[in-house]
Parts: sequence; C-alpha cells; structure tokens
Amino acid sequence: MLAELTNEVFSDDDWIFEIKWDGYRAVAEINDGEVNLHSRNNILFNQKFYPIVETLKTFDMNVILDGEVVIVDEFGKSSFQLLQNYQKSGKGILVYYVFDIIYLNGFDLTRLPLIRRKEILKKILPEDLANIRYSDHISGDGKNFYKVAEERGLEGILAKKADSKYEPAKRSRNWLKMKTRKTQEAVICGFTEPRGSRDKFGSLVLGVYDEGELVYIGQAGTGFTDTRLKQISAKLKPLITNKSPFTKKIKTNTPPTWVKPKYICEVEFLEWTEEGLLRAPVFIKLREDKNLDEIIKEEEIDMNDEKELVTNKGTLDKEIVIGGNKLKITNLNKIYFPDDGITKGELIDYYRKVSKYMLPYLKGRPESLNRHPNGINGKSFYQKDVKDQPPDWVHVEKIFSEHNSKDINYLVCNDEATLVYLANLGCIEINPWFSRVESLDYPDYLVLDLDPEDISFDKVVETALTVKEVLDIAGAKSYCKTSGATGLHIYVPLGAKYNYDLARDFAHLVAQFVHHKIPGFTSLERSPSKRQKKVYLDYLQNRPGQTLAAPYSVRPRPGAPVATPLKWNEVKIGLNPASFHIKNIISRLNKTGDIFKEVLQKGIDIEKCISKLEQYSKKKK
Repeated sequence: MLAELTNEVFSDDDWIFEIKWDGYRAVAEINDGEVNLHSRNNILFNQKFYPIVETLKTFDMNVILDGEVVIVDEFGKSSFQLLQNYQKSGKGILVYYVFDIIYLNGFDLTRLPLIRRKEILKKILPEDLANIRYSDHISGDGKNFYKVAEERGLEGILAKKADSKYEPAKRSRNWLKMKTRKTQEAVICGFTEPRGSRDKFGSLVLGVYDEGELVYIGQAGTGFTDTRLKQISAKLKPLITNKSPFTKKIKTNTPPTWVKPKYICEVEFLEWTEEGLLRAPVFIKLREDKNLDEIIKEEEIDMNDEKELVTNKGTLDKEIVIGGNKLKITNLNKIYFPDDGITKGELIDYYRKVSKYMLPYLKGRPESLNRHPNGINGKSFYQKDVKDQPPDWVHVEKIFSEHNSKDINYLVCNDEATLVYLANLGCIEINPWFSRVESLDYPDYLVLDLDPEDISFDKVVETALTVKEVLDIAGAKSYCKTSGATGLHIYVPLGAKYNYDLARDFAHLVAQFVHHKIPGFTSLERSPSKRQKKVYLDYLQNRPGQTLAAPYSVRPRPGAPVATPLKWNEVKIGLNPASFHIKNIISRLNKTGDIFKEVLQKGIDIEKCISKLEQYSKKKK
C-alpha cells in the first residue's frame, strides 16, 4: 500500500499520524521459521540486512509485516546515507520499524481497519528486541506532529485513515505523506560533462514516466560528494548509449551523454516551473528499492477544493475534493422539498456540516440506500447492492445474503466524501445497520421503535417515558431520538457483546413490561389494522440487515425533518418532532454537542438487567 502526496497538513480524529522514516520500505515474510525480507519490487534484503533477518527467525509465528529498514544515528534520527553504506561501514544502529501487519497464523488481516491491525501488531511484537521496533503513532493531532517533525529535521510524516484497509501495491488516498521539504524521485537518463575542477560528470539528466514515456524534468548538478560522483559514474558508464531515452528532443546546458534507464535517484527542489521542470534540484540519494515504472511526477493532492460548473442544461454542478477524494455533485439547484424550497445543494451542504457528528453512527456499517433522485415527491427506490457503481475510494463490503442466496455489495459510509456521495445519489435519509462489518452478528445497540397508529404524539411521549421507567428498573441506560417522522426511537447500548437474537429477546421483554403498564394505548401487534389508535412497541427491528434513520439523518418528508437525539428532560407532553429540521439542527449541535454518543460506548449487561426485571416482577406480585 502506497501513500499519496498532499500539500495540506491537517488534524483529524479519524486519522493517525506516523513518522515518515528515511530508509528502505521492506516486507518481512515469516513462514515456519523461514524468513524473506524484501523490498516492494522484490529485491531480497536477507544478506544486506542479515541482523534483522536473524532476529526475525526467532519469531514463533507465521506472519507478514510491513515496515521500513533504517539506520538511526546517536540522536535517533534515521539517515539514508548511513543505510546505503551500512554493509561497508557498519556504522549506525540498524532498525526495522514495523508499522503494519498483513497476515498472522493463517488469517488475512488486510480487511481489518488499520487501527485494529496496529493493535494486533503491538500485541504480537516482542518489546525487548534491539533491531525490530513497533512504529508508533499519534491520533488526530497532525499539525503539531508535523511541526515537531520539522523542528527535528525529519523527512516528514504519514497520515493514515484509522479505519483504512490494507490494499497491496495500491496508491491510496487513505494514506498520505506530508514532506517537510519538496522532493521528487527521478530516472537517471544521462549526464553532462563536468566543468572546472569537478571530475566524472557535471549534472544528472532526469526524467519521470508519463503514460509509459519518459519526460524530461531537469538536471541535478549539486549535492554530490567526490565519493558519490565516483560511485554514480561507475554505475552509469556500462549503460552509455547513443539513443536518447526521451521521445521529445530536449535542451540541456551542455551536450548530454545518454544512458539506458536503470537507476533512480531522489532530489530536493524549490518548486515546479510552468514548463514542468524542477527549479534548483539537489541530489539526495540513489533509490534501489523502486521500480522504474513507479517513477512519475508526484502531484500534491488537495484535501478540500471545489469548482463550480454550470451545464448547458442550466443545472448547477460542482467538482469537489473532500479529504483528498474527488467527486462531482450534480443538479444542485434541483428542488428536493417543494413546499419548503429546499434544494439538493442545501441537503448536501447540511450533510457536510453535520458529518463530524453523524459519521460515528455510520462508520463500518453497511448501508441500505433509499434514493429520491427527484426529491420527496418523485419516485423513490431502495438499493442494497452497489456493485461496480461507487468510486474506488468508497468502502464496499461484500456480505452473503441468505434470503437472496448470493453476495451483496453493501456501501459503507466511513467519511464525509462518502456521505456527500450518498446525498448526491438522492439518498435524502441515511440508513445504517445496527452492527458493523467486523462484528455483523453483534449489534452495537438495540432499539425500541415507538410507532403510532392514528394516535396523538403525546401518547408516544408517554410511551417513551414508560420505556425509560422500565429500563431504569432494569439498570439499563437508554437514549431517545425522534424518528424524524411520527415516532420516537429508544436506544440501549450493547457494545457488540450480544447477538441479534439476544438483543431482540431483551427488547421484547422490555416491550412486554411497557405494554403491561400502559395496555390502553400500546400494542405488540405487527398488523396496523390490529393496532388502531395505539403506539406499536416495535422490538422486531433488532435483526441483521434491518436499518433505521441514523441520528441527524434528514427524512424525506415535508419540512425536511431530522432524526434528532433528545435529552430525556425534552421528552415531555407538547413535544413536536417537526420542530427539529434541516435549518436548525446545526445551531442546536453547536450549543449541545452530540448528546447521543454514549450509545456507542460500553454496553449493558443483559443478564443482570433481566434479573432485575424478574425481581421487580416478583415484588409486584
């Protein structure tokens, strides 16, 4: 997995930040005591870094690790120059910093979130090894971490999405590198004659690949020691050719001697010119761990950007970048809520603003899409399988459906860009599962859905307060939100400790207690015809694949109501769920913050709760 380059240093709680080591990227494969330590392009490092290999042989496990081989000096700073000279000089401390784990004892870990892989890595990696170390990270505070890296003269830092999967050999925007200085890898395509007292060559002629062809990017004439001049000259002489490796004719300051492309170097520079050339490039080092076809111009991605487009049909579109992910959002001036004049663009704007509050309830959860491409009065349709549709940065999880006897490709909303992508598809409401992909059979919470049938909302409020009363007796914390429609949802945190059957059974038990207390206007009957003028205590929502509108989700109804978490002291007679809508939720959140977050924390003990209800029942008898 490879990192993209970004020009934006940022802080974000959804990302972790690591030191960018100045060494050789290396993968260690250990199988029944046999060790292979190799580069990304499969250059074997076993002899070159044999002390690391000898230590890896002591590991009593079959494992694949990803990390960086470095030499650290007496100040703990990695030095690529010392690393390249290690076999000859033996100077410095050789260390393999491991930052990821791909495989362990028969289990492929690539589908696990990065933060979980790192937890496993830290647990299995021995702590007392001198030359193999865990590459630690910090969470969230990228700006200060980058500042420290600059102050200490480090090469840079890496930002990685905490929930990212491992994608072998893929360059991904889920991993980003932030350099403390501008550098570029380049193919050595030739050299010029030396001037004055310099020996061997004057400068290196550099190129990068663009659609399979080498493109000239300039010459590096500084940064060489006498020893390095001799070493590079010796490597290039056998490669001298009469043919230019460039398809286009180029102009150098003195006539060049061409060489067949084989060697790669890294240079530091000030900036790219308008002509696509490096300004003031300085040679840093040779790179032996890269393939030629990897060497392209590193473009700095914008983490957030937008460009407005007006089509010839008069619709308003935009091209935007969110978190480094590009997407086009369309028909922004289309009216989605006719009675209120609310447009698709306003819906997307709401989801962007609410995303930091909403995403914790979406991350890792399969989504069922309810699409309204022409607004709430147009035709809508449900979609679960999103095969071959989303951009490659959207998380899609393949889940087997027993009902359909086939795999279904579910979209998983892990970030703001994906949330905007969903809204652009016409998903006015966002409907996640109760469980996450890593624990599909174990919901994070149970829900009692209070669904009124031709009865006043005050009766829904009375029912909710009775549910709370029963749950308080059981010793179970509970949290209430509006459904965004006509009902209320009561959540009870489970912490993914119980399967859906147990969750549903406990919800059923609570519903029975509630119905016993207020039988006059509540019902456990599923059929609407049998529960007229009643509040239905729907406990059957607690099953795999079932979804509810997420906290802070807009609902496709007039007024653009929002499924809104409430404090229990707000749940009282006179409550009007329509008073929480797209135009006032952000200001409410700015005042209250997310009052629902404990739903995702430590779960209740169902056994203890059942015991308390049984004791209460005996006392009442």
